[in-house]
Amino acid sequence: MEEVLFRGYVQGYLEQRTGMWRAAILSGLFFASGHIFLSATVTDLGIMVLVFTLYEGIVCSIVRMKHGIIAATLTHGLAIFALASGLL
Repeated sequence: MEEVLFRGYVQGYLEQRTGMWRAAILSGLFFASGHIFLSATVTDLGIMVLVFTLYEGIVCSIVRMKHGIIAATLTHGLAIFALASGLL
């Protein structure tokens, strides 16, 4: 769902108005801002969650630009798996 919203709609909209790279960065910022509640209430990692989601959001945006939304979704899923399993 997040990928469809942030990489599909938001990034697609921004690409038409700002260009591909600026859209990737802005989409990453919006993605990270969507995790403020999580970083403030669910975990004690706080700012680190926001830094990670910003990085992941930009990486997934670049993956979407180069390989499509399915690849971006898989990248996001692998990042969540790596975090949940303790690999990151």
